[in-house]
Order: sequence, then structure tokens, then C-alpha cells
Amino acid sequence: SSGINAEWPLRPGSKIIAELPYLITLPTLQLAICYFMIGLRGELAAFLTTVLCCICIAWSSTGLGWFIAAATGDLRIASAISAPIIMPFFLFGGLFQSENTTPIYFKPIKWISWFRYGYHMLMVNELKDLELDCINDVVPCPNGTIILEQFSINPEELWWPNIAALLIFGGTLCIFAWSCLICRVRR
Repeated sequence: SSGINAEWPLRPGSKIIAELPYLITLPTLQLAICYFMIGLRGELAAFLTTVLCCICIAWSSTGLGWFIAAATGDLRIASAISAPIIMPFFLFGGLFQSENTTPIYFKPIKWISWFRYGYHMLMVNELKDLELDCINDVVPCPNGTIILEQFSINPEELWWPNIAALLIFGGTLCIFAWSCLICRVRR
């Protein structure tokens, strides 16, 4: 095969660079609209940390999409297998159930779930050292750090390992997608 499509896998950075405006502007725009309306922390650093985390989650998800598309080569097949592949990462990433209640045979999935690392980073960013104000002084948890501990989230893990894992997942999935494309072009 010849032409532009056959040459693209030889320059993997071009696809990533072409997607950067999309990967940066959409999460930033969405958060700029919702973040302060929801009433999350008002500090600029907290907002920028949330934006960075959401960009990294989007990059990891996009990397998986590229990998599935490159591995299957067919839109119908890629669409059919995407949900079953993503669902375990989503379910066992800690959002829907505590890591302590996850059956032992599903625990390895949590370590490769970018949802887990993004969720932990967002939870620490929002809840660490947060003082809760409740009506009638009925406070089930006096501060956000206790809530983090109840969810088995280390309040000191804002950047490491969370942001590193998100960047590694995104990069690794892009490399896997690029490798699949190289194999397809050489056939």
C-alpha cells in the first residue's frame, strides 16, 4: 500500500500533535463551565490540577481507542469490543466500590485502570484537608482527609503515583497503537 495513510505510522508524533488541541481544549472547556458551578475548591491550583488530571485521563482513554482501532482495523469490530474492554477498568477503578470489597481475582485490574489513578488524584485534590461545614453541626466526618481514609485513598498521593501512571498509560497505549499500525502497513 502506498500514499499518505501508509506513511503515517512512520511518524507517530504527528497524530499525537494533531490531537493535542482536542485533548487539551475539550476537558478544559468542560471543566471551566462545570467546576465552579458545582462548588469545588475555589483555588486556582486545585482547578489547574483537576484540568491536568482530566487531560491525562482523556489522553489515556484516547490511547486505548487508537489501540483498539489499530488492532482491529474495522469500525464495527472496534465499536463492539470497546465497551467490554473498558468496563472492567471502570468498574474496578474504585469509583463504584471500595478497593477493600473488590474480590481478590479482580484486584490486578485496579493496578492497570487509569480510572483508578484519575479518581484518586481528583479525590485527593478536592478532599485533602477540606473542612466540612454541615447544617446543625451534624458532621459524619469532620474533614475530607477522613473521607479519603475511609475510601482507602492515601491523602499524600496527589502527584505520585497518580499523574505518573496516567502519563505512562497514555504513552504506552499510543506506542501499542503505533505498533499495530506498523504491522498493518507491512502486511
